[in-house]
Amino acid sequence: MVIIMAVMAIMLTVAVQTASFQKRRENEEELIFRGNQIIEAVRLFRARHGRFPSSLVELAKANPRVLRKIWSDPVTGKPDWVPVFLGQEGTQLTPGVGTAPGSPPPPGAAPTPSPRAFPRTDASGPVVGAHSRSCETSIKVFNGRTRYCDWKFVFNPQTAPGGGKPVPPVGPPPGGGPTGPRRPPRGGGVEPPIIP
Repeated sequence: MVIIMAVMAIMLTVAVQTASFQKRRENEEELIFRGNQIIEAVRLFRARHGRFPSSLVELAKANPRVLRKIWSDPVTGKPDWVPVFLGQEGTQLTPGVGTAPGSPPPPGAAPTPSPRAFPRTDASGPVVGAHSRSCETSIKVFNGRTRYCDWKFVFNPQTAPGGGKPVPPVGPPPGGGPTGPRRPPRGGGVEPPIIP
């Protein structure tokens, strides 16, 4: 009888640990989903207003809406996201300039130091994202980070679609197409006929 009770206690302990582990995994996935919603909201806000929001509250109250509400952080259970301000995100951004990192600044623009070299310490300015207030160790490794407070969800206009990199033109290349000169196919093959 004692052996049966001991085995049942061990099985119950394993079941509770498994359920707890699964709940943490679900919370991590939800944290990533909600963080990506914040990134999208910052992108939409910037596209509609031509600037970054000054706070997460402004992001949630923007008209037209870009975020339904400030969702609870799944790890802490409270809507206590920590805003990430421009210059704190660890990427090289120049406000209003859509140049890629490492590329020369446009003519007449003063080069700006990289935030990695000179990180901001003040907690104000344009909001470019958010991160969790919890600094617990995560189960999942997200962007090389293993603590929730290091999982920064940041909008970067340099990597966003249409946010700084030129979009290649759609359609035939200049001088090509049905009315322009045509080049023979590579490899000496036969060119297929053009069907209007």
